[in-house]
Amino acid sequence: MTIGLDLGGTDLKSGRVASDGTLEGFARAPSRAAESAGAPLEAILASARALIEKGREAPRAIGLGTPGAVDPMSGAQVGRTPHLPHWCDEPLAARLRDALGLDVVVDNDANCHAYAEHRLGAARDARVSITVTLGTGVGSGIVIGDDVVRGAFGGAGELGHVALGSGEVACACGVDHCAEPEMSASGLVRAGRAAGLEVSSGVDVFALAARGDRKAIALIDRMGDRLGAAIAAAVGIVNPDVVVIGGGLAQAGEPLFSRVRAAVERYTLPSHLRGLRITPAVLGERAGVIGAGLLADQAASARG
Repeated sequence: MTIGLDLGGTDLKSGRVASDGTLEGFARAPSRAAESAGAPLEAILASARALIEKGREAPRAIGLGTPGAVDPMSGAQVGRTPHLPHWCDEPLAARLRDALGLDVVVDNDANCHAYAEHRLGAARDARVSITVTLGTGVGSGIVIGDDVVRGAFGGAGELGHVALGSGEVACACGVDHCAEPEMSASGLVRAGRAAGLEVSSGVDVFALAARGDRKAIALIDRMGDRLGAAIAAAVGIVNPDVVVIGGGLAQAGEPLFSRVRAAVERYTLPSHLRGLRITPAVLGERAGVIGAGLLADQAASARG
């Protein structure tokens, strides 16, 4: 058994994860990320200690998923991420290991989602999978065989920040013409309001489109096209057999997926479309916790 933790800008999700991915004691608490550098660490330690105390057995290790790039060797955050404004090069694994006296594995949160979907969810039995999460931003992770692709410094799979956007709206990441503002839920809401639509979520824009609102239809056509173009770029490089799309906006269902599939077909080599499946995620909000726990279990098993 391991403990899985999924840190976000608003919430911290946690639970005990068995080696087969069974999740127990799932809980949610404020992440306190906006308060100070120490506040989210306090939230993580409190959740981990509560799970340790309530568990029937001591955990083998602790897994934490966090926004931003994570050095795969040290478990330290690399640079900054807008979702955790008070952290820069935070040595997460070392701090948690010292405080808890347990082995700690830290990885990017999208990698944790991707690993869970690959092992147990919509990409189960896939050889190569890409999982894309659509929320405030766009996260993604790549799994080949049983291994997450992390890159040299933990930054592999940043599909959300490819330079395929129009450049009309700047992204907080700083990449010129970043596509995230045009293919994320927050970007869709911003574009909807700029067009005079009364919307509070990306799903609201899809609801208006379903009722025939031409502005809403045009906006989701553009969003589906840019998301499909970004996925197509990844398909051309990684050649997956499954692409999983999750996050809150994936609840829009076929009106989103039909547009994305059509765009992927437009922008992808025919050879790479053969056998490619684009499908909704199935593990929901618990995927990050499960993936973090499974990655911790994988690391503990490798250490023997």
